[in-house]
Amino acid sequence: MIVPIHNSKTKKQESITDLSYALDFVGKQRLLNANEAGNIYFNLRKSMVTKALLIAFKQVSKRKDVRKVMETGLDVAHKHIELYSSIMHEENLHTPPLLDNEITTSTHAPFSEKLMTFHAGAMFKVAITYYATAMTTSMRLDIVGHCEACILRDLKVAGRCSEVMIKNGWIEKPPEASDRKQM
Repeated sequence: MIVPIHNSKTKKQESITDLSYALDFVGKQRLLNANEAGNIYFNLRKSMVTKALLIAFKQVSKRKDVRKVMETGLDVAHKHIELYSSIMHEENLHTPPLLDNEITTSTHAPFSEKLMTFHAGAMFKVAITYYATAMTTSMRLDIVGHCEACILRDLKVAGRCSEVMIKNGWIEKPPEASDRKQM
């Protein structure tokens, strides 16, 4: 992953000497560290890919319930893009370009509604793990709070995708462990 920051060249290792490095939420925020900036950039890029995918899926979907869940996901992806873009801009760091202009005008679905809904749900479920990673490695409380809010929004979208799939009979029940008590 390309980290979107220009690290200042330090001549020696510096230690954190004060708890306010992680807990200073009153007053001016410290600059993002390399881990925080990298995670924000990655999650921003991931949200942009998700947005483009959802626009395309919504555009080719014929089912109202699938289009609705794609719209819900688009709203969430847009919020995440705005949030993380604003953080990057506040830090004078660049943001990746949107992928919206890469979407064709086709309305012919290359995939089934079932597969598109599955992939949309999977994108939000995987995103939860990335936000959790960013949350656990961040030392700024505002970033931790943003990640937590993103996780909660993504859980709602993933749940809605699952509801659509269950309603339409698109999820097979996986094999279960043997019930040793009944044997």
